[in-house]
Amino acid sequence: MRYKGLAAALLGSAVVSSALFSCGSKGKSALTAKRSLNGLCDDLVEVKTPTPRILQLTDMQVIDAAQRRTPDRISEEKISYWDTKNAKKLCYDHIRDLIAQTDPDLIIVTGDIVYGEFDDSGRIQEEFAAFMGSLGIPWAPVFGNHDNESAVGIDWQCKLYENAPNSLFHRGGVTGFGNYSVGLVHNGELLRVIYMLDSHGCRRAVSPEARIPAGLYPDQLELVRRTSTRIEQRLRKKIPSFAAYHIPTQEFVLAERQKYEKEKTDYYTLGVDVAAEKGDFGAKFEKYSGCGEQDLLSFWRDCGVDGVFVGHYHKVNTSILWDGVRLTFGLKTGAYDYYSNGQLGGTLIECGNDGAFTVHHVPTLVPYDPPFLL
Repeated sequence: MRYKGLAAALLGSAVVSSALFSCGSKGKSALTAKRSLNGLCDDLVEVKTPTPRILQLTDMQVIDAAQRRTPDRISEEKISYWDTKNAKKLCYDHIRDLIAQTDPDLIIVTGDIVYGEFDDSGRIQEEFAAFMGSLGIPWAPVFGNHDNESAVGIDWQCKLYENAPNSLFHRGGVTGFGNYSVGLVHNGELLRVIYMLDSHGCRRAVSPEARIPAGLYPDQLELVRRTSTRIEQRLRKKIPSFAAYHIPTQEFVLAERQKYEKEKTDYYTLGVDVAAEKGDFGAKFEKYSGCGEQDLLSFWRDCGVDGVFVGHYHKVNTSILWDGVRLTFGLKTGAYDYYSNGQLGGTLIECGNDGAFTVHHVPTLVPYDPPFLL
């Protein structure tokens, strides 16, 4: 049996009210924003309309079975299925389909691009970067907890994404590798800021400096605060913002407990098994925990962040509004590793011209096989 996407119940959308393609200093394209915006963000992207569309991809986790480190690491069936000749149908066809469905102005990639231990040569990462660069759409990646397992090392990976066509990746000068801001601009006006952050957690990273426990660290949060303050002081108003990273932080767990723990069920689809509140939607089919020790909800609000987007848990794609901040697990992209039947695709964020935004999952239209039982 083959599956072609998400059950109708998971296709919910949520609205949150908050109040050029130009790739900044890298010189990949001419910057057309007004000089008054220079230096506010690490990169500025000129969008076609005042209502930009952002596509979130997450957890592609591309595998080259031939690069397995031990012969018995995976079964013969998986060795055949995860052969490099299948990468197009298992990953890249899905991404092309999502772009055709959504026509995004920006793509954010929230980690686990590759399953690093199956790409010690870096070939898959080079292939992915080249593919994304060929699309002609600015894209902003961060690492997940598996990417840095690759033997190529963190320095090589950072250079790859910093130099990839149309990539907005910056290594950043704080804890981790990939902490930077992207501003969306239309006709010289800064519409929204996206903070791309490294949530760490790669315990088996080949580079010792990348073996950082999962979480967002004080200097990373200070980077967000400084950027938010600089923008507000320069423009004399707070600009609505998003944050995007791989592993959910504590507020994701607390939001679910606050709103849905009373349902006494571990696994559910909002709006089907459990009554959804305030436009919440999505499904939870595995247990999850939050990284770090701090509930960041008040911090996000103080910095103008009204939406946070993560990945990591392939069978969780809930989107929950809690105290003015929408907390969304992106829909897993591509048919590698584990997933739930009918729950592959991407997540579309549509920004309104009044500071509001909508979020909904976009199921892939590419047929795919049932997942392996891992």
